[in-house]
Amino acid sequence: MSGTRDDYGTALADELELRDVPSDQVNLIVREVRSHLAESGEDPLETFGSPEHYADQFAPRSWTRRMLWGLVALAGLLGAGSGLLLLSGVFGLMDPSMQLWGWAPSIRLVLGALCLLGLAGLLTFMVIESRRRQASWTLRR
Repeated sequence: MSGTRDDYGTALADELELRDVPSDQVNLIVREVRSHLAESGEDPLETFGSPEHYADQFAPRSWTRRMLWGLVALAGLLGAGSGLLLLSGVFGLMDPSMQLWGWAPSIRLVLGALCLLGLAGLLTFMVIESRRRQASWTLRR
């Protein structure tokens, strides 16, 4: 049973950290859960529910967490697209016979730079959103 408690505490800590809960608060929450389970001897899943469900009481999932795979896919497409367009534009300037969809090399370079700026903007937004969420987090009692 002790292994189950430790596993539950570790899973809860991981879930709270993914939700940008400050580490001192994560430690406090996990310590309280483990203390309760040690005193009561209860099953953690019956008492608190799944770690994800219990973490919702302290830090609900943000829309960025729910859309994580979509944001990762968008970042990949922007990165690959910018690389393709920039390389194609550079090679098009060196050799005019290098064509991509009939676009002039200058257009490809501009579009590649815009994709790269979009990727940088997306990554910046994600970092700022994570920091903002962490700074505004408060322990609900």
